[in-house]
Amino acid sequence: MTFSDEPKRRKPISKSEWEVIKASHNYSCVICGKTEKKVGILVQAHIKANSRGGSQVLPMCATHHEMYDRGLLSAAQLKKIGLTKKSSAKLVPKQKKKETYFDGSEVV
Repeated sequence: MTFSDEPKRRKPISKSEWEVIKASHNYSCVICGKTEKKVGILVQAHIKANSRGGSQVLPMCATHHEMYDRGLLSAAQLKKIGLTKKSSAKLVPKQKKKETYFDGSEVV
């Protein structure tokens, strides 16, 4: 790996910054509206993935964060965070390519 191939490191947000972000969204998931108390913990969802140079963070429950990262949110859910299916496809994490070996097995 050359220096230019190294992954970008995101500057972590402080605990106080994260608290302000959660408070501005009423301590709830921006997609389903469930509170942190109901879901256990809200995670920092990077709207533009780190692998794509992003830094905007929104609070999401673990379920919707995983769905967002996999590109599985509906158009209505994406609209809640100001995105469309087309625009979100450019922001989610880059998918790792599968390699197929001669025996037919696959590795990510």
